[in-house]
Amino acid sequence: MRAALALLVALAACAAPEPLDGEEIRSSTEAGPVETDARVHTVQLYQTGEEASLPVLSLRDESTLTLEFDIVSPEAPGPLRVEFSRVGTADGPELLPSEYLTGFERDEIFDAEPSNTTAIPYVHYTYTFPNAGIGFRIGGIYSLRVREPGGPALFERRFFVDEGRVNTDVFIGTRLAEIGAVGRAIQPAARLRPIGDLQVEDAFRFTVCFFRDGDVDALRCAPEPSLAELAVYGFYLPRDQAFEPVAPIYRLDLGVLGLSPEVEEVDVVAVPPTALLELDYAAFGGDIVNPVSLSASGIDAGYREAGRGDDDAEYVEVTFRYVPPGERVLPGAVYVRGGFTDGRISPRGRLTWKPDDKRYEGTVLVKQGLYAYDYPAPVADPSRQPVALGQPSAYTALVFYRDLSLFADRLVGVQSAVAR
Repeated sequence: MRAALALLVALAACAAPEPLDGEEIRSSTEAGPVETDARVHTVQLYQTGEEASLPVLSLRDESTLTLEFDIVSPEAPGPLRVEFSRVGTADGPELLPSEYLTGFERDEIFDAEPSNTTAIPYVHYTYTFPNAGIGFRIGGIYSLRVREPGGPALFERRFFVDEGRVNTDVFIGTRLAEIGAVGRAIQPAARLRPIGDLQVEDAFRFTVCFFRDGDVDALRCAPEPSLAELAVYGFYLPRDQAFEPVAPIYRLDLGVLGLSPEVEEVDVVAVPPTALLELDYAAFGGDIVNPVSLSASGIDAGYREAGRGDDDAEYVEVTFRYVPPGERVLPGAVYVRGGFTDGRISPRGRLTWKPDDKRYEGTVLVKQGLYAYDYPAPVADPSRQPVALGQPSAYTALVFYRDLSLFADRLVGVQSAVAR
């Protein structure tokens, strides 16, 4: 359980302003979470060639991850640098870079393209790794930070390096939600079959953690395993850690600047262009085929006008309009969240209550493309939390192995399953 708690603390460090339970997160580059610079937009980190994928890098093949982002500013910044570190936890020693990297700790980002006659100018950056200078020795949770040399970090993103040393099956169970809530809570489980040298290792040196719909900041870990048989280890998320019922997920297609089932009004002459979306009702959500896209942006896949999405797509001021359950104001702040907010609750996505219209509204700068989004309403009153029946969700299991020689948790397996 101590290893599970440490892993949970490590992932939560991205979102929590303070460490949990007195634990501390250590990074070899800079302490504390990094707030995304206001100039940075549309950050993508995915398996090369598949925008709607999780940022999981396999050590068993020659796969790579691609990082893309825009700097929206009249003046492009100077050269940018990317720095890599492995996320450490307070219950183990901080590893030296030479213990987890095969090359250097940092690299320069040379691929930068200015936008082509767009209403709002921006510079598009692309970086792919591993490469000749950057490589990884062991699995785990890693962090990359992009900065201007000598300045603070512009943004930070987490990704996973998987050693692929276990075969993993993910199963999705449901149970009635707590009294007062609507729908069913979700209890994912995983069965492990270690391969190679891990077959002889103690099952209690493994930990399995789960997250949903690409939200790696909300990791939940299972306790010690149950042994169905000597070769199979089962990990079940406890009832008190079960995932809440799924909230509605909506679809936004800005591949073409025009009217659509999602866009009620559009002004292509305005600078920047504007789009007014149809009302989103809490009781209805879209049927998103790939829920991982909640934290992704489909720029290449979604852009359908002349040119390339990377540097020809416009930034659009999109007005979101959300009708909450019962058309009543909700406790606490309400946000819209999607790839345009990096899949996180961000000040950019905060909405304002309009009492005369009985809905929330807010405008977000969104690059043309294809997105999924939701409204993570406060859950202080579970009975007022909207639930989407039949809404697919992706649950991902991360399998960690405690390496006693390093006293560190190595990521040895990643597997996802989609459930309704």
